[in-house]
Formats: sequence, C-alpha cells, structure tokens
Amino acid sequence: MTAVLEQPLAKGTTVARGDRALVSSDGDVIELSVEAYEAALNAALGVMGRRRMITTGDAAKLLNCSARTVARILDSGRLPFTRNGSTGRRMVDVADVMDYQKQERERMRQSLASMRKAATEMGLYDADDADDANSSLS
Repeated sequence: MTAVLEQPLAKGTTVARGDRALVSSDGDVIELSVEAYEAALNAALGVMGRRRMITTGDAAKLLNCSARTVARILDSGRLPFTRNGSTGRRMVDVADVMDYQKQERERMRQSLASMRKAATEMGLYDADDADDANSSLS
C-alpha cells in the first residue's frame, strides 16, 4: 500500500507503506534510512519535550553493545528506567540513552588524556609516534 503526499510541490510523489521519508514545508521529499529516521524522530521528540521510551534491546543498538550490557548499566543505576506495566519489561528514555552515551564518550576521552599524560611523564609516550598514529586514522 502506498500513500500519496498531498503537498503542492510533491504532487504524485508516493511513499510505500513501511518506507520512511521526510517532507519539508515546501513539499520536498527525502527518503530516509531506518537509522536516519530514528535519529530524526528522536531529535524532533526531544525538541518538543516529549519522551520516547525504548526497550533495552533498542538501547543496545544505539549504544552498540549487547542487551545484557544495557541490563548491567541499568542495574548499576547509571541509566534510569521504568517498568512496562503488564510485561514488566524495562524501558528507557531515548534522551537518557543519548546523554549516557555522551557522558561515557567524555569519560573515555578524559581517561585516555590522563593515561597519555602519565605515559609522557614516565617517558613512555612518543609524540612523534602519536602524530603518525593519528594521521593514519584520518
């Protein structure tokens, strides 16, 4: 089944059911991947102040880890969650997941900087080697 968009500049444009698209106010239609759609939806809901609850499995996909790792994060209290009424499944707010991801990245960045400083002080860190390694990553 397809839906016909009734925007003036998108006359006749069809989007198959199950496909994802973004329609601008002037009628431009942009097809989106699943990942881009999820990111756009999460951003829009966040700006509107609405919460979007996701499963631990979905959180695992966002964090690029296993659902069991997410469960351990929840158990440790580092990420808040609620229980879904009838099933008792743990649900997390996608905004909280994204905040957690940012905090973890910053924590890792600080840890690496601290290790680099310690290695430099001990004479084990060669800035020339680091520059070579960084240029090969670019």
